[in-house]
Amino acid sequence: MKKYIFPLLLAGLASCGSDNSGEVNPKENKTIVKHFKNEAEMDRQVLELKKITESSGMVANSLHYEKADGQMVEVIGHLDTANVLQILEEQFSEGNGKTNGTRYYFLNNGKPFVIQELIDQVNGENEAVFIDRISYYDSKGKIIKTKERSASFQDDINGMKYKPATLHPISSQRAMDALNSQKEFATTFQGFVNQDMFSYIILGADDPNGFTTALRLDYKDQLVNILASDPEKYMGAHVKVNFEVHNDRGFEFQVYAGGKFVD
Repeated sequence: MKKYIFPLLLAGLASCGSDNSGEVNPKENKTIVKHFKNEAEMDRQVLELKKITESSGMVANSLHYEKADGQMVEVIGHLDTANVLQILEEQFSEGNGKTNGTRYYFLNNGKPFVIQELIDQVNGENEAVFIDRISYYDSKGKIIKTKERSASFQDDINGMKYKPATLHPISSQRAMDALNSQKEFATTFQGFVNQDMFSYIILGADDPNGFTTALRLDYKDQLVNILASDPEKYMGAHVKVNFEVHNDRGFEFQVYAGGKFVD
């Protein structure tokens, strides 16, 4: 089983299952801006965005980024039928047995108005706890309320009620950076690795302690041949890649599907 994933640019979005990058400039789409009177209206809009994106089935996926200490970030953008980004899903791990989970950013005119965090973490007594936290934001991006519920296990939390919590502001910038392969998630050439019978191209920010991602090379195109001709010469070169995500018996991995140098 496989799904086709294409990288995004700040100027556009790409959808899963297409034959090309399908770049669309969000400014060219007519975006309906909602004005919310209260929390209940925001909650209703969250449900509406879930229905819209589930019905569309269109997604844009970042690469799967990791660090040596186990930190991980991968972002899925959920789009409507007009290729407009409506929900950001940020899957992450802080590594070394620390916090991990998923954050959902529900967007209104490109800005989060509700952020939900589903988090597994270890508390001060070294006990595992699952936290479901929701924060609400005004039209200027200022946090106005946070509520949460927690339990030892995720399965125990659904019947619990939310309680008021300390304001917990979060920025969606890291998720957008990962989705657009920029800043600490920039895709520069970092070498090749051979494992068993497969070869992989390693991409990431030009930082020895930064995030990297590995794509299996099932074939070699012009870009790969040029990089392989003199890896030291091209180390740190900025590239843009297309890729596929394959799932084999529950193991998911990325496969290189073409690329080019970025000027």
